[in-house]
Amino acid sequence: MPATTAPDFQGLGKVVPRLHAAPGTTLELLVLAADGGQCAGVDLDSGALVRAWSAQASTVPLQAYDVVAVTLAADIDAVPDPSEPEALVCDGPPEPVGRITGRRAERLLRPLIHPSGRPLLGLHAPAVPFWERRADHPSIALVDPEGPIQLRRDGGYLACRFSWQGTLRELACLDRRLAAAMDRAGQTRRAGAKGDRLVVALTPPIDGHCHKVVEAVLPRP
Repeated sequence: MPATTAPDFQGLGKVVPRLHAAPGTTLELLVLAADGGQCAGVDLDSGALVRAWSAQASTVPLQAYDVVAVTLAADIDAVPDPSEPEALVCDGPPEPVGRITGRRAERLLRPLIHPSGRPLLGLHAPAVPFWERRADHPSIALVDPEGPIQLRRDGGYLACRFSWQGTLRELACLDRRLAAAMDRAGQTRRAGAKGDRLVVALTPPIDGHCHKVVEAVLPRP
């Protein structure tokens, strides 16, 4: 991974596949997390982890392991953080075309799992100043946490607690599906299922900082 001037950043210690595709190209993505105009997923052709941004959300609620088709647009201004190396801009919403689960999905995910001996997203801090963001900073990762996942609902806030590098972490969780399920059940606490993974990402800048969040709690395929 290239060097960076950001003082807190550490490389991931592994080669991360990146997607290079021209506007007008149609891709198929395995969905890992989707909310509004953003869909995080795995490009089926290259195996790269990507964040597809669109001015329009899908008309159909997307679930983990759905397969969607997206067509790339040329307008990079639609990306709220231009330093995201995984960002793609789409000329329309993701269109569901199928679903992949089981061993085939696991084969796509396993090479993307965040190295266990490295700070999440290469950063020790829970947030990074927007002006320190670089295109060699990953903005999203698939994380296999150390031990169980705990979720805590407090009003409109959903917290995700998990262990990483021997330390208990807490990040805001943006998984609307989980929040709604807990609300329906009247739960303020819930444990993740055995084998659940996390989609950890940096937010677009908020008051000048990009914050680590859990975009989704991902069940094993």
